[in-house]
Amino acid sequence: MKPASFLRKLFLALMAMVLLSAALPSSVFAQSNLMRFIIENKSNQAVTVRLYSSDGAGRAYYMSVSSQQTKFMTPERGQYSYHLTACGITTRGQLDLSKHQFKWMVPKCGDKGGPGSKAPNTQDVGRILALTKVTLVNKTGARLVLTLRGPQTYVFTIPAGSEKVVSITRGEYTWGHFACNNGEYQRGNLTASANRVREISCK
Repeated sequence: MKPASFLRKLFLALMAMVLLSAALPSSVFAQSNLMRFIIENKSNQAVTVRLYSSDGAGRAYYMSVSSQQTKFMTPERGQYSYHLTACGITTRGQLDLSKHQFKWMVPKCGDKGGPGSKAPNTQDVGRILALTKVTLVNKTGARLVLTLRGPQTYVFTIPAGSEKVVSITRGEYTWGHFACNNGEYQRGNLTASANRVREISCK
């Protein structure tokens, strides 16, 4: 091969490499600038999350995950505030997606932990929600419609002589109902903590 011909082909090959490298950065950057955010939902209710970028750029993302399903989205790297709705309550917080992919594991409502919940870059949503299971026992002798007011507001209907296990946010509540003495309003207090049993009877 003549030197001139060889140099010409080498020059063309180098030019092709330069053009190719110039075309790659935008797509490569776009891919590397995305961060996978996974939600594994083991609860019996759908979970929804909204992410809002904290840098003022106005980025927003939304995802809904049905019961017993796993889904992911790929927002841009960065810091986000979130609105999470799970197990009947909505909570807000901050989420760091600037360094690595992240996973939320949603256990059954009122539970915490479970297989995989302590893996790296994984968060137990049960601890975010701070739910606890409480057993409400209806001893009024009538159908009970019980309202709880505290960190959240709940209304539970319990047939006469029955009990119901509910998952509610930990904390102090007042309860009220009209099940006694021909509709007389009665009230009391409840501390929602792990495995608490509360009997509701007529005063």
